[in-house]
Amino acid sequence: MPNSNTSTERPAQLQANVAGAWKTVLTFDAGDDAAGDKIQQGALLLHEASPSTSYRITTRDRYPVVLCHLGKNTYGIWMKAQEAQQ
Repeated sequence: MPNSNTSTERPAQLQANVAGAWKTVLTFDAGDDAAGDKIQQGALLLHEASPSTSYRITTRDRYPVVLCHLGKNTYGIWMKAQEAQQ
C-alpha cells in the first residue's frame, strides 16, 4: 500500500471534456506504470460508453502539458501528444 507521506515523482492528472472546459477527474503519479495503465483502461471504458467525452492526461503544472489524449478524433485510441502533431 502506498505511503501517504511519499512524494509523487511525476505528478499527472486525468481530465475529461464533455463540452467547454477540461475538468480534472483525478490526480496520480505518472511514474507508477501500473496506476497509469489502470487509468488509461478506465478512461477507455468510459469513452466506449460515452464516445462524445474526450480524455487527456496532463502534467499538474499551472499550465498543463498534454501527455496523451483519447477522443472521437483518435478513434478511441490513446495517442501520445507528439504522435498527434506528426
